Amino acid sequence: MEYTKIIPEDLMFLQQQERHASQATIRDRIRYLRLLKSGQCKSQRTAGEAIGLGERQSQRLWQVYRQQGYATLVKSGYMHNFGKLDCCQISQLQHYLRQDQVSRLADAQDYLAQEFGVHYSISGLCKLFQRLQIKLKTGRPVNLRHDVGQAQTFKKTLAN
Repeated sequence: MEYTKIIPEDLMFLQQQERHASQATIRDRIRYLRLLKSGQCKSQRTAGEAIGLGERQSQRLWQVYRQQGYATLVKSGYMHNFGKLDCCQISQLQHYLRQDQVSRLADAQDYLAQEFGVHYSISGLCKLFQRLQIKLKTGRPVNLRHDVGQAQTFKKTLAN
């Protein structure tokens, strides 16, 4: 197959894109095309081996390039996901947690089950809270014999 004619991207463009690619997988995909375009590798198999791919993987890479083009080939397929909750549900959960109605993970677990119909285990809920950087907020400890009225009379005030 005559890859130099099939690949319309310029060789200098591919070299520049390869240098500026931030992710290793995308850089390898561009290198794969560059090796085929420059003629350094005569087949998909040898170009794939040069970047560490097997024969079938390099065939799939070529198939994606031929069917969907260069833009799809260099697009990252990673989609960030916070789990079972969408953004609106997460913001509602954070608002609920700010109201100080939750003292245990089991309370949050019950809230999620009742409000959204989403069932988390305690360990799964703990990991969700870690990802969302939600931490338990507790006040300072107070003596059991503490009396607010006596504390106010004891304080020095300007009203005397």
